[in-house]
Amino acid sequence: MARTSRRRHNESTFRRGGDLSGVNAAVEELRRKGDEVLFAAKSALKDGVDLIITDAKSRCPVRTGKLRDSIRAVDVDHGAAYELSAGATNDKGVAYGQFVEFSPKINKPFLYPAIDANINEVREKVKQAIQGASRNSGNSAA
Repeated sequence: MARTSRRRHNESTFRRGGDLSGVNAAVEELRRKGDEVLFAAKSALKDGVDLIITDAKSRCPVRTGKLRDSIRAVDVDHGAAYELSAGATNDKGVAYGQFVEFSPKINKPFLYPAIDANINEVREKVKQAIQGASRNSGNSAA
């Protein structure tokens, strides 16, 4: 048999419908600060993605330049995530970026090595942006 607590509320300390006038302002301030931190994180992530793309292009084998020029990042979540790809196609419409990246016969990966080489720097950029925005958002005048 379960025991139930029979606490009584002290009517002098328990209020219904108390003064909540500052709550809306506090919620709005938290939203604003959250938006500032999110914007900073997304901007840092975009900078990091650009760094990876530049590195991937420098690692990419070049015959015509078509594969190198097809390396790009596509925003898939309003700046919170990116899809990196190399979607060059030959004259028959076959996408060959993945063959160059993954084929043991060709053995010229460029995209994943660029990610591996830069991922820690990207993480650090995002971390510093979040920390900086967190510190700065508390210093702004409302």
